[in-house]
Amino acid sequence: MKAKVFIVGFFAVVAVVAAVSIYFSVTTEKARKSVTALTSPDGKFKAVKVTLAEGGATPFCVVSISVMLAVYPDEFAQQRKEYEVFSAPCGRFANGESSPKIEWQSGTALRISWAAKPGTKSARTKNIDVTKSVHMTFVERD
Repeated sequence: MKAKVFIVGFFAVVAVVAAVSIYFSVTTEKARKSVTALTSPDGKFKAVKVTLAEGGATPFCVVSISVMLAVYPDEFAQQRKEYEVFSAPCGRFANGESSPKIEWQSGTALRISWAAKPGTKSARTKNIDVTKSVHMTFVERD
């Protein structure tokens, strides 16, 4: 008799947890994700820009740039933080263009221009990628 009560109670708890999980997944707004990759001139590396944004009651927008070998899938930029070389709140340059801007100067030199928003956290940057092959130059501009 005790085993039957335990089993029924266990399945009742599982059903409640599943119902709550489904409720939150349906009613919670998902963040919009944008992924853009730019391959180096020699085709060996790529810079992957990932933008996550959400409106609603507490809007946010964050952009990150990861540098990796061109053969790796773009998903590594989201899953493997060791490839990340830049992270900051989203912004716009004075001319209305979205920030940051990625430019390959050569096969092993990447320039990242970004617009800092007054009153927000500054960007997190790394001057060299995880392979120690690609060197970054960061330019803060209006």
